[in-house]
Amino acid sequence: MSTKTGKLEKLSLKFTQDIYQDGVKKCLLPVKVLLQSVCCWPDDELPYGKAIGWIFFSFLFINGVFNATYILMHGKDISEAVGASVTVTINFEALVRIYCILRNRRVFNEILVKIWKQFWPVKAVDDKTQAHLENKAVFAITVISIVLITSIFSNTFITTMPFLKYNQLISKSTFPFDWNKHFVYELIYIWQYFLNWYILFAVLAFDFFFVALVSMCAIQFSIWQHVMRNILNEESKEQRRVIFGKMENEMTDKEMLRHCWQQHKLLNNICDDMESAFSITILLQFVVSTCANCAAFLTMKVDSSQFSKMLSFSMGHTTQLFYYCYSGQELMYQSEQLSHAIYECNWHLSYDRDFRKALVLMLHKSQRIQCLTAANFTTLDFTSFIRILRLTFSFYTLLDNLVEDTAENGI
Repeated sequence: MSTKTGKLEKLSLKFTQDIYQDGVKKCLLPVKVLLQSVCCWPDDELPYGKAIGWIFFSFLFINGVFNATYILMHGKDISEAVGASVTVTINFEALVRIYCILRNRRVFNEILVKIWKQFWPVKAVDDKTQAHLENKAVFAITVISIVLITSIFSNTFITTMPFLKYNQLISKSTFPFDWNKHFVYELIYIWQYFLNWYILFAVLAFDFFFVALVSMCAIQFSIWQHVMRNILNEESKEQRRVIFGKMENEMTDKEMLRHCWQQHKLLNNICDDMESAFSITILLQFVVSTCANCAAFLTMKVDSSQFSKMLSFSMGHTTQLFYYCYSGQELMYQSEQLSHAIYECNWHLSYDRDFRKALVLMLHKSQRIQCLTAANFTTLDFTSFIRILRLTFSFYTLLDNLVEDTAENGI
């Protein structure tokens, strides 16, 4: 991970104009809008943006303390404690994500600059492959967009009904004062109202950011494969023109191979940076998804009035877990295909011994499959997705039996 100091590079108008020209990179535009809305976009364009982000982080921490205190105060009532834990898990998700972005602002800034200036354009591949890769990028963003839209509708209901119908707070909390007093209740409600919306956009802005970065690296691996396969073919001239401009007229096959080597090294470094920045967050996401789904399933059983609310909550967390694992699986698969692309580059047509030696070295380096992990405990892929679902069901069964035993014994 980079340890450079100094100002972050601005990712403003020029960044937006350039990435809009690329069918894959332009998927970063909604990411930028959402992260700027929660003061977490990793550049210095917004004055005091980092300080504002840490202020919101402290607000969420205080809110989480009040929520957790409520659970401790009602620990004997398992159903009540489990229901309140839903709020705690969401608050915890937002805390972890904001901390990750604020702590790794420089790393993320450098990654975005590399994507902006050094990633090969998707136009380097043929039209059919280009459309396929663009659809992959759009699919990843579309899934999260659907979650965002449904979450907005759901959160609108959650944040208004307690005030309009029940005269209650949005999230169950215990305060060191009487919050039911006139004006105090209204102030606390307004505070929770804005925090709830901030939590929603902070969580999903991070998810947009994570999925966009991982998907773009996977797609860049795919572009690299197509360029590598054609390195000794006539198609390579057009690809070099698209990537390097006028340089292609003077570029030899050996020089193109050197550029492929450098691009492979760049992608590996970015993947290493993402692993360092995201690994703990991925682990906590697995834990939170398991706990949140357990709490939702148990709440649906003990309190039928919250069935629809908890069902949407559970579906949201399962979808969230899916698109994390989907992007991780795609990164693994595309990086695994590099060695096949190298072998399929018609190397037998080249009699340059240095060229062949370089291919052997690249073939050896490409054996390392890039993947993201949950703090090195497990990889981020579809296998982990199934394991988490199984673990969730096991924990739910355990908690359900515990609640039933408690009810039978009258504890």
